[in-house]
Amino acid sequence: EACRQTSSPQNILNKVQDNEEEERLNRELELTTKERNELTDRLLYVTGGSMNKSPYFRPNPFYENLKIKEKEVMSLLHNLDTKNIEHREKFQELKKEINFYR
Repeated sequence: EACRQTSSPQNILNKVQDNEEEERLNRELELTTKERNELTDRLLYVTGGSMNKSPYFRPNPFYENLKIKEKEVMSLLHNLDTKNIEHREKFQELKKEINFYR
């Protein structure tokens, strides 16, 4: 006859305590990881992203998108400045022409 192992109340209690401890440690690990990621993001923000060479660098997608948008806006601004200068020059030429024919 095979020897059946029965779970004693103490074994059940130990398993429950082990499961609770494991859940607690998992929650603690998740919170610690979240806090580390937030601190890394803040450090990247404060340093202007100069941590790119760090082995622990984790790019922030919001920051990356913001950098792309900034480049697009700066390019648009440069184009508008250039067009503004061209239009001012053209306007000055037209003013001279108008004055010439008066």
